Amino acid sequence: MKRILVLLLMLYIGFPVIMAQDIISLKSGGEMKARILSLNTKTVTFIPENSSDTAYLQRDEITSLRYGNGISVYLSENEIPSVIYAPENDSLFDLGKIDATRYYKGYKPAAITTMLASIYFPFGLIPAIACSATPPSMSHLGYKDQKLMENSSYYEGYTKTAHKIKKKKVWGGFAIGSGFILIIAVLINTVNVPSY
Repeated sequence: MKRILVLLLMLYIGFPVIMAQDIISLKSGGEMKARILSLNTKTVTFIPENSSDTAYLQRDEITSLRYGNGISVYLSENEIPSVIYAPENDSLFDLGKIDATRYYKGYKPAAITTMLASIYFPFGLIPAIACSATPPSMSHLGYKDQKLMENSSYYEGYTKTAHKIKKKKVWGGFAIGSGFILIIAVLINTVNVPSY
């Protein structure tokens, strides 16, 4: 049942990413469907539809970029784009978030340490706060594709989501450890001790 719920959640999150299609409008009058990766002062980097290869176009060949989420960026030669998009609007940012939910398992040592320390309530708060405030290290991220991690949008989506997962698991460990010791305390206080 848990696997089905995780699968449904991943489909729900991934569906807009799959359906969203970026469009590059060319000065020649044509349009290209693609997944836009980045825009800089000279080029636009993208992955053409039905391809897995990265391609580049000179910025002066393009009139506008229309992202799958509805944001349009109008380009003109030697000017800053009229709309600057945040990484959250990039399809690779969304892919990074989805991949983090799939592959990031590096939270386990922090969550277990916090759970064990929480048995000594309230001292478990110290590792809980420290572990949840610290972003996951690169060695614990568990990502599968180095080339994707080199893309700033994917990297940001992956690392932000991994940090959220780590926080959730650490505080879950704190709740389990604290709850365990509180249940033991209640049971000890409610047990009738025979008097002699």
